[in-house]
Amino acid sequence: MKKILIILCFIGVIGIFESKAQITTEHWYLPTMSLEQAHQLKGYDEVIVDPEVIFNNRASLDALRLDNKNVKIYCYFNVVEWFNPMFDDKPWSKNIVAFLNKHEEWFLHGGNGERISFWPGMQTMNCAINCPGANVYSTEADEKINYINFISERFIDDILKTYHFDGVVTDNLWPKIDWIGYYGVNQSGLDYGIAKDDSRRSEILNEAWRAGMSYCLNQIKKFDPSLIIIGNPGNMSYPQCSGKMFENFPEIYLNEADTIFEAWYENISNASMWPLDKNIPAGHCIFNARKNNYFFTLCSSMLLNGVSFSYLQNTKYEEKYKLNLGSALGPSKISNGIYTRSYEKGIVMVDPYAKKSWVVYQDGRTRKE
Repeated sequence: MKKILIILCFIGVIGIFESKAQITTEHWYLPTMSLEQAHQLKGYDEVIVDPEVIFNNRASLDALRLDNKNVKIYCYFNVVEWFNPMFDDKPWSKNIVAFLNKHEEWFLHGGNGERISFWPGMQTMNCAINCPGANVYSTEADEKINYINFISERFIDDILKTYHFDGVVTDNLWPKIDWIGYYGVNQSGLDYGIAKDDSRRSEILNEAWRAGMSYCLNQIKKFDPSLIIIGNPGNMSYPQCSGKMFENFPEIYLNEADTIFEAWYENISNASMWPLDKNIPAGHCIFNARKNNYFFTLCSSMLLNGVSFSYLQNTKYEEKYKLNLGSALGPSKISNGIYTRSYEKGIVMVDPYAKKSWVVYQDGRTRKE
């Protein structure tokens, strides 16, 4: 309860007010996108696409921009894990995985020597900065590169130089890695070349992991400083990001002891702080709705400046996503546990304890779903 009260105090004084209108985002994670599907996305302010689309259906990306000249197109990038074997309709990824399978030292292994798996059908890579190096482009001993060096270079050269994206959404930006050896099907710990009796073992593992992930983000920023980088999940790590994505809002994994009610406050608090570094391109956070709470998530996103709403994945635009409220007239306020924010055409109201929300329009109408 003490944590919640602290967050409540923070929300009550949300930064400098700037009037922002509604933002909606689509997650298109299929490797293909037909022209018909592209036209069905008209209405979204942003579209996050699988990198394979630039090879399979590049004309569809052009169609997105023709339908909405202001649309922002982001590239999805999962540096941490790969489907193995890879699907045939993902040519770039299939080539990458074929190459990775030649370098066993680049995979993350459990204490039993087997490859670690986080998501079913996928295998996890060793993204740490001290991952073993391999001779990739040269046989010279001093020209070995590790996995995070390799994949950062390939993503920039093969993807970012091939199509001009507005930004990158980077998945699995975990602040720690020591937990994964005991997650899901992994029960044998993590084989990381550090003695198990080393008292700083977990700290060393996590520092090396964060350094490797930071290297990748820094390389992307170095390639194009104007790119907006949004990371998932919504932790406060990796200041290179312009914002974070809160998947299945409210995201409960930021603190494993959280209930959904408590997680709402933590999500709102974290989202209100981005970008951490005011010198990087201004971005925003994304509240990605659960299947059964799209309206609650949509209204929650309207309480903060520049927070985008998204719903599931690979879904066409629907008019129900539009609240038609115009621009905000001021920051959020709280009274009796209910958060409100006034807009030009109405007021957004959110009750996080009851997990309910509604909009009261100036003409007297009330919308609850």
